[in-house]
Amino acid sequence: MHFHESSIITTIDGLHCQVYGNQHPDGKILVKPKYIPTNKISSDSLPYRFISGRKMNRLDLWIDKDKLKSYIDAFSKSYSEYIFKSRLHEKSPLFFAVPRKNIERVYSPREGLSDLMSMPGKDLDEHLRTVVELILFLLKSNLKLKDFGVTYSTLMGHYSPNMSDINIVVYGKRKFWDLMEFLDKNGHKDLRWKSYEEWGEFYKKRNRYVIHKKEIYIRNMHRKKSEGFFRKTLFIIFAVENEDEAWFKWGEEKYKRLGVARFKAVVDDNKDSIVRPGCYKISGSKFIDGDTACKGLQISKIVFYSRDYCMLAYPGEKIKASGIVEEVTPKSGKIYHRIVIGYFDSYLNGRRDNEYIKILDD
Repeated sequence: MHFHESSIITTIDGLHCQVYGNQHPDGKILVKPKYIPTNKISSDSLPYRFISGRKMNRLDLWIDKDKLKSYIDAFSKSYSEYIFKSRLHEKSPLFFAVPRKNIERVYSPREGLSDLMSMPGKDLDEHLRTVVELILFLLKSNLKLKDFGVTYSTLMGHYSPNMSDINIVVYGKRKFWDLMEFLDKNGHKDLRWKSYEEWGEFYKKRNRYVIHKKEIYIRNMHRKKSEGFFRKTLFIIFAVENEDEAWFKWGEEKYKRLGVARFKAVVDDNKDSIVRPGCYKISGSKFIDGDTACKGLQISKIVFYSRDYCMLAYPGEKIKASGIVEEVTPKSGKIYHRIVIGYFDSYLNGRRDNEYIKILDD
């Protein structure tokens, strides 16, 4: 069974996890724990939810770093099976993974949407009617129903009408880009895109205001056609890779950490920037500052784990990237170097506020 990005897994001990990526080590599924029961560990610094008859913490990586680190330390002790140490990395980053034997149920976005679309209209509440109408509009792009899925709270059935977002997934990178082109050219009376003011509010959250120039950031986010409002409900459209189109294969490369540094470069290819982990192929990289071991290296890829950087940059644009520099040794082919942004452990220390990709205006 292939585990697609954004599928939801519930475990035998009550965790609700979101599949994180499309490539996984043998016997395990890489995830982000999304809702964690409070019977073993809990934190007043994290939001609480009541889901499936249980009090849960919702994992938020942007709370105070010390409080987050304390919680993750407690998680690592109480749920040690869900911490994964990668043998592909000379020094393993923090990964969360569900052992296959611990899976209780897998919630498929595709199957969930198919069932929803077969429901009688009279049995749908306002939120679900909005989802159905949005999908019917998206199907005018010539994509098929099997190309779409619905996830997060809508899939799990714990959404709040008039409050919860609609999260749509598109299976296949080419199909996702085709859909973005359709949305760029076609409108609907109930569809509107986020305004500059709304992107401005988005900009204030997390560490975006520390890193990015406001005008450049909002301008580049505003051109995205993956996030907007349908019938006044926020929707976000994500891409997931099909199994045969993954831009890397787990186990085909090994990674050596060289240090932390900043480089600037030109984007050559962004077609893999719509998935997670995402990738920009770059050229003409120039070292700005950082660990001296990184000076003089040519960086050919920028890899990221945060959706903030999906479709941020386009071919020909100049960018600056700050993160961990890795030497990559493929099973076949030449050694190359990459920058990685957003390993989970970066949220536990100062790297959280110092790792980024941003567009340069010169």
